[in-house]
Parts: sequence; C-alpha cells; structure tokens
Amino acid sequence: MIKDKHFARWLFYGVCSIIILASTFSNTVQSAELAGSSLRISGFGTLGLTNTDAPDGWGFRRHIEQPANEGSLRADIDSRIGVQLNYSITPQFELVSQLVAKRRSSYAPSSDIIEWAFAAYRPVPDLTIRVGRLNIDSFLLADYRNVGFAYRYARPPVEFYGSLPTTLDGVDINKDLQFDDSRWRIKVFAGRSYAGDLAFDSRIVVSPVYGLTTTRESGGLTLRAGLSWVGLSENPNVLKPLIAALEGIQAIPVPSVVAQAHELQDLMDGEDDHSLYMAIGVNYEIQDWVMNMEVTNVTGHPSGNLRAGYAGIGRRIGPYTIFAGISHITTPDIPIETPDWATPLTPILGSAGAFQAQILAASAAIARNNYGAKQTSYSLGTRWDFRSDMALKVQWEHFKIEANGARLWANSTLEPGGRADVTSLLLDFVF
Repeated sequence: MIKDKHFARWLFYGVCSIIILASTFSNTVQSAELAGSSLRISGFGTLGLTNTDAPDGWGFRRHIEQPANEGSLRADIDSRIGVQLNYSITPQFELVSQLVAKRRSSYAPSSDIIEWAFAAYRPVPDLTIRVGRLNIDSFLLADYRNVGFAYRYARPPVEFYGSLPTTLDGVDINKDLQFDDSRWRIKVFAGRSYAGDLAFDSRIVVSPVYGLTTTRESGGLTLRAGLSWVGLSENPNVLKPLIAALEGIQAIPVPSVVAQAHELQDLMDGEDDHSLYMAIGVNYEIQDWVMNMEVTNVTGHPSGNLRAGYAGIGRRIGPYTIFAGISHITTPDIPIETPDWATPLTPILGSAGAFQAQILAASAAIARNNYGAKQTSYSLGTRWDFRSDMALKVQWEHFKIEANGARLWANSTLEPGGRADVTSLLLDFVF
C-alpha cells in the first residue's frame, strides 16, 4: 500500500487544484505579458505512482537524498510541484526564483525548497552573469531535471543522476559564440554545493566548487563536455567518531595494524580533499528519432570515485514516443575485506581489547563498502502527449544490482545484491 498518506493526499489535492486552475492562471499571466508586464510566472509538476518488486525491505529512490521508504506502491518517489518566477527589472537585469515541493529527507533544511534564486545580468546579448542559487550546469539535464515534461522518460537515469548534487550557491558566467552552422556556449562557475546520503543520515557542505562546461549545438545535434573540481570540506557526522578511532588505534606498536588502520582512515576521511568530475553528453534529434547518452568519471578521494553512463533512444509516432535505454554505475575498489586485528592485538590488548579493535575494523570496512553503487538498469516505456501541456508516461525498468553495490537503494543490505523491477505511471504537466 502507499505509505505517507498525508503527503500523498496533500500532493494529490495540490496537483488537482493546480490542473484545474492552470488554464485560468495561464490566461491571466499571458494577459499580463501582453500588457507589458515584466513578471512571468510558470510552473511544472508530476503526479506519479511507482510499483517496486525488489528484495525484502528495499526501497526505490530517484536520488540518494530521498528518505527511506518501504512498500511496493508509492506516490512520493517522483511526485513534485514547482513554480518559477522571472522578473525583468531592465532588458539587461533579471531576477529568477524556482521553488520545488517534493518529499525530502529529515536532515534537509526547509530552504531546500528553493532550487533557484539568482540575479542575471546581460551586459551584452551574448554574455550572461548569474549570482545566487543556481543549477550545476555540467550535465545535459542540468537545467530541467525537475521538469518531467521536458524529457521523454519517467525520470533521469538514477545510475547517472541519482547521486549528483543539484544546486550551486555561487556565480556562473556564460558566453555564447555563433558560427555559420553552430552555436557554442562556454560557461565557468564557482561556489559551494551540498551533498547528503541516507546511508550516513547527514548533509555536508561541498566547498569549493569550480567548473567549466562547453556546449556545441548544430542542427539537431548537441554536444556537451563538463569538468568540475569539487572540494570536500567536511566528513559526514556519523563517520567522524569512526575516523577518530582509526587514528587512535595507530598508536598501537603493531606495524601491520597501523598500516591497515591508516589505509582505512584514508579511504573514509575526505576532509580537505577533493573530487574531479568529468562528463561528456550527446543528444541527437533527427526527424522522429531522438538519441542521447552521457558518461561521467569521478576521481580524487575514494569516497567519491565512480564511473557512470547511460544511452537511450526514442521514436515519435504522432503524439506517442516509444523509448528504451540502458544505464550503468560502478564504484571502483569496493568491496574491501575486513582486516584481522584480533590475532595480532590479543597479546597486547587482551581478548576484550582485541575484540573491540576487531569490531572497529569490521565497522570501518562496512562504512567503506556502504559507498558501493554497482548496478545496471534496462528501461522501456511510452510517452503520450495528449495535450500541449500534459504528457502521460508509462515505464518499466529492470535493475541488476551487484553485491556491495546497492547504495542507490533505501534499506538495502550489502550482500548479496539482487534484482528489481520498477513500473512507473506519471502525469507530467507545465503551466
């Protein structure tokens, strides 16, 4: 049955009210724009149901920051509602805000409802400077990953987008270049972001963040390459006592234990370290065919290392689009084995002390293996654009999760992996 009935009921009533008022609201806004108003109000939303057939207790999530869930049929995985306001003070200066209501983790502050809140300045038509809360523009869907109506599938592939941060508090500068047959966009950005993970039940500041994105558009072909340097300013709170204990045990004069403890500490202690995100994306539309793919490689501190990618193809037939895709993620050097500290430490610490040390070793190995995301998914679905501002989608996904690779799932166990099927029915709309 559907959990969190209050959320589902609130969302249902809210979406229904917005659908009923959308036409009247849209007409009002259009009338204001025709009258020369500098304020534009728009919105988007999704009313979705997911049915999950997975190992006992596992919960499907579209992003690792979503809270735990149980049960097969749910209405809170994809359902959300958003409103965007654009206010043009002058032709060169604009204020933009976007609010998105969706189910969030308990550690997420209320300010997370603000997806965008920035000022944009265009000193010349081909140069834009934005300051405030922005999207991290390194990936194809960065501008509209919350707007389900803007893409054909049910949700951005979770293997690729399910662990990426969404917002940047900072500044970006975009330069447009026009050539005979192509348009180029070069963007640099800097600021800070936030990362959370249900496995560690905490949210940390990711700072500083620097990036460069280059996009080329020509005809129906879009190419994008992004490079981001991400500083890791702190460790999750739940790991801090473990990291401190690993540092303390290195005072014991047993070289093998000292070396193993130091290695475990390095694997988890990301404070003042960094990760490097490299991504390439391709989107190609020709006649009624749509094809896209993205790959990313994250290196640097071991806690952030991963390789992920997806590829999809779609065919439009009148108001219908049939699509299929494959997506994959893997984290290197996982799993690690629990070292044996009981044997070498018993003569020094006694059986009780050695037992406690062995628990520490096992806890450190489990914490490290919790970073593991190793899975492949296959998807097949249909989109029906039955109105110019509404689309109905049906999608089936089959997931193959390897042992120690279920980080993207809620309530998952490290062993032994498994298989899952997720069927989704969504109504996407804009107004």
